[in-house]
Amino acid sequence: MTKKTAAKTAETKAVSEDTTLTDRVSDGAREMVKRTASSTKERTDTFFENGQKYNADLENFLIRAARGYVNVLGSIADAAQVNVNRGIATAEKLAEAKSISDAMQIQSEYVREQTTCSMNNARSAMEYVRDVVTENGTALRDTTTKMWRSDKAA
Repeated sequence: MTKKTAAKTAETKAVSEDTTLTDRVSDGAREMVKRTASSTKERTDTFFENGQKYNADLENFLIRAARGYVNVLGSIADAAQVNVNRGIATAEKLAEAKSISDAMQIQSEYVREQTTCSMNNARSAMEYVRDVVTENGTALRDTTTKMWRSDKAA
């Protein structure tokens, strides 16, 4: 019976070692899953926060762009009113002209003023649009860059 007892003891010892090894592997696997879940949660939270910041910055960008667009439209309306009033004033002057020479003089002054005013309006509008696009584009680019950098660092 000693052989049976020794065999039984060896078998019990092998089962005990297998159980210990299985427990250690299970503990390691559980720990790995916990760390992975924790890391994934942190990354997800960081990505969500960056997304929220990006959305807020994008909203501000779009609001500024809309304001810029409205300002440009307002400037165009103002310029159109000035042009119409200048045209009406010129028509009134032409109606009072005493000679063709006076009419030609009035017409040339009108064309000169109109050209100068139109060029100034176009230049001013272009500078304004350039400034708005540059400011907003830079802000949006910086925000996007920060978001992607933050995401990769997480």
